[in-house]
Amino acid sequence: MPLDEFWPGVHLAPYAFAGFGGILLGSGGNGNTVSETFTVTNSAGVSRQVTFTGQRVNTIRNNIGADRVLGHFGGGLEYRFTPHIGIFGEAGYDILDGGGNNFIQTNFGIRYAF
Repeated sequence: MPLDEFWPGVHLAPYAFAGFGGILLGSGGNGNTVSETFTVTNSAGVSRQVTFTGQRVNTIRNNIGADRVLGHFGGGLEYRFTPHIGIFGEAGYDILDGGGNNFIQTNFGIRYAF
């Protein structure tokens, strides 16, 4: 929201942003079990059935865990020298792990608007 509309000659624009999403991994279900049967024959010609049973490794579930909500929200301030060139600074709070790995992200720099 440019403040020039309220105060002519003041080229500041405060802004806010927010976004939410999630990681949905689904239920573990029976899809994680692996069972394979092989026929093995030795050098004497004797054959037998061998069954391997195990659990399929899902790296996403092992590294992240259950379903979770993600979010990013914050605000900033921009000053325009010209209609196309300005500087900005902003801070945002990122929700990643319900308090375990959340963090604040700050950004600043020069912005060129087309």
